[in-house]
Amino acid sequence: MNFDFAELINSDLENLDFGKAINTAQKELEKITKTEFHDIVGKTFTNPIDDLVNWIDSFYKEISKKIQIKTMYFEMNEFDINTDVWYIDGIAYKEDGGLDLEDMEWLSDCKRDVMTTKEFVLSGYEKFQTLFETIEEKEENGEWTDEMQDARDWCEQIIISRFMELMKKAHETAKQRKLAWGNISIYFTEHAYDFIVKSDV
Repeated sequence: MNFDFAELINSDLENLDFGKAINTAQKELEKITKTEFHDIVGKTFTNPIDDLVNWIDSFYKEISKKIQIKTMYFEMNEFDINTDVWYIDGIAYKEDGGLDLEDMEWLSDCKRDVMTTKEFVLSGYEKFQTLFETIEEKEENGEWTDEMQDARDWCEQIIISRFMELMKKAHETAKQRKLAWGNISIYFTEHAYDFIVKSDV
């Protein structure tokens, strides 16, 4: 994770202005000598939004039999080092601890029985899964350059932003469909990333 790059778009992500964040990241990427990572420009996840909404709704209904859900948290797996499958996991909570990036410890207060048992597999970025997978080989062969590293880092920021954009669209769709979890806040980020965003009701 290039935290200098992240700082340029995190405020937009926090404000749920994913279009602005992605536009900034893509413009920064295009300043770099062209690499295979540049193909990320203009590309999105290809999962139908209703598939994601239905997956979350099934999870919500299942856990609602055990607890009264006040909020949910979703994360994309640490995709840059886990390249075989990119996916989303979720956790439900009976209390909403709020968004405080200095203290999100309440998210770790959960048990296995309130977590998703089946992940939601993301599609559309298979080419980039392969690119991230081959970085180490390129480094070992002396083929890796500073430009490729910067392009890779901006590609990572775009993927995170696209994931967050997808989650926000799912939440909005849930509200439109008058699903119960459309009326609670949800949180989301990439696994092991300490920058979390919140979509309110």
